[in-house]
Amino acid sequence: MRVLAVLLLVVIIAMSIYGVYYYYQKYKPALDKYQELVNENKTLAEYISKLRTEQMKKDSVLSILATSQAEIDTQYIFDNISGARITLETENLFEPGGYLLNKKGRGLLKKTAEVLLKMSDVEIVIEGHTDNQKIGPSIVKQIPSNWELSALRAINVMKYLRDSLNIEEKRMYVAAYGETRPIADNSTEEGRKKNRRIELFLKSSSFNKIIEDTLH
Repeated sequence: MRVLAVLLLVVIIAMSIYGVYYYYQKYKPALDKYQELVNENKTLAEYISKLRTEQMKKDSVLSILATSQAEIDTQYIFDNISGARITLETENLFEPGGYLLNKKGRGLLKKTAEVLLKMSDVEIVIEGHTDNQKIGPSIVKQIPSNWELSALRAINVMKYLRDSLNIEEKRMYVAAYGETRPIADNSTEEGRKKNRRIELFLKSSSFNKIIEDTLH
């Protein structure tokens, strides 16, 4: 009887030791791993939610701009999660070789301003770009190079957004690149048409915060 009691005690002790071993070597690591996966999924879900929110903003911008598509054949390009880039071909803004906004250009920028006014946290970089064709002899004294042409065009877009459409001056910056940043082949007319453009790069603090949260 005493031997049986001792044997039972040994079994109980062995099971207790095994239980402690199993908890710390098997169960607890699995539990910790499960909790880690739960936390990662929660973080991922929050990140995806932020992405969806920002995508909805971009979709909203595109939707508003698309309403003018029937009357103005203009290309809009959105890129970069840290902001949105709107590309406007200069044929829809200026007369050939000119830098003063035409009626069509003013109408297009007015439609664009409807978006910009709704996005109060956005800073706007207005970039002027040209193709690689030399300035014509009739205006070369007034505009010596493509660099000056791209600068004048970008400045006039900025002035119109400020003076006529009430975009705050402190939200805008102007950059002139001339022919140095082509996006298409300058050896074809279609390529040169794409390179002659004004780009509005919309820098949003909310877009940038997503990037910072992701990297850290």
